[in-house]
Amino acid sequence: MSEYRNSYAVSETLQDYILKVFTKMSTGLSLTAVVAYAGYRSLVRGGLMASLLYSNPMLSVGILIVQLILCVVFTSRITTMSQATAQTMFYVYAVLTGITFSVLPFAYGAGNVFAAFVYTAVMFVCCAVIGHTTQVDMTRFGGIFMGGLIALIICTVLGFFIPVLMDNLVINYLAVLLFMGLTAYDMQKIKRFYYGTVSGDAVHENLAVYGAFELYLDFLNLFLRILRIMSRNRRN
Repeated sequence: MSEYRNSYAVSETLQDYILKVFTKMSTGLSLTAVVAYAGYRSLVRGGLMASLLYSNPMLSVGILIVQLILCVVFTSRITTMSQATAQTMFYVYAVLTGITFSVLPFAYGAGNVFAAFVYTAVMFVCCAVIGHTTQVDMTRFGGIFMGGLIALIICTVLGFFIPVLMDNLVINYLAVLLFMGLTAYDMQKIKRFYYGTVSGDAVHENLAVYGAFELYLDFLNLFLRILRIMSRNRRN
């Protein structure tokens, strides 16, 4: 953690940089929420969204494929693309996520979705604060987090063929712990982005967008797992 003290003599402080990251992340979450709500209302009324999603089930698959491509390109080229391109890709991803999330109130209930969002927001903020303030070097757990993500992805894929894995409480609780840890870990990465680049440089700004994207994904994955846990507990 000692490298955090070797800051550049720039006008932008670490707090300014983190605020910038959270502003971008909040914008992405807001886009997702607005699109999801509009899509939900359209589904309720049998509007355009209902026609698109129900008349062409492959659209959802296509959206997931586009999101995967965006994620791969965004991650692999974040240091070479322009800031406008990076930001546009992030917000396009957020809009597409909103379309897929429009069906969540039907699957889990609108009350559960709202409650899960509130719980997620509280847990996310707490983990982000811990990641920002702790003196523990979270990079030592990078291998564990990566292994956990790979295992979770495998279980998720298998869940499409073995439903008991998709709705398994143990897996969902472990996933919550994983994404709580990743939130703190990514907060430390954002601090490294700040101290490892020059303020105003293109890479410096792009990494702010990338940090916002990573926190955005942490939040959404945490939200989905909490939503599944709450829905399962209430059914029981």
